[in-house]
Amino acid sequence: MRKDFALTVKAVIMKGDKFLVLKRSKKEIDSSLFNRKEAWDLPGGGVRFNETAEHGLFREIHEETGIKISLKRILNAYDAIRSNIHMLILTYVCIYKEGEVILSSEHDAYYWLTLDEMNERKLPEWMIRDFRIVYNDYYSKT
Repeated sequence: MRKDFALTVKAVIMKGDKFLVLKRSKKEIDSSLFNRKEAWDLPGGGVRFNETAEHGLFREIHEETGIKISLKRILNAYDAIRSNIHMLILTYVCIYKEGEVILSSEHDAYYWLTLDEMNERKLPEWMIRDFRIVYNDYYSKT
């Protein structure tokens, strides 16, 4: 069995007090190495060889959504390890700049959601946690 390593980048994208959430297509879920039962996703994907993580993030966001963003900082880094792959996932905080969302075939729908709306859609806890951290960093300061 071949064992592999991959670097993946994801984006928590803010537009005012809302965050971009993508709903994965059935084809994308079925072909996924991770989260085969999870319909919700953040924009992002694999970084190519000889590509910086930040360049890969901008490329993936453009491919999946068509929008432009500004990058603020790394939110977190974590390892996802399975029997045949070890993936390092970097999640970045990004701010929406411009453009209309035009989805790739990897996703069926998108939503700009507030924190309250996320609970109604039953998003995964890790996603709500990351959105809450970013929201608190940007909107809870008095």
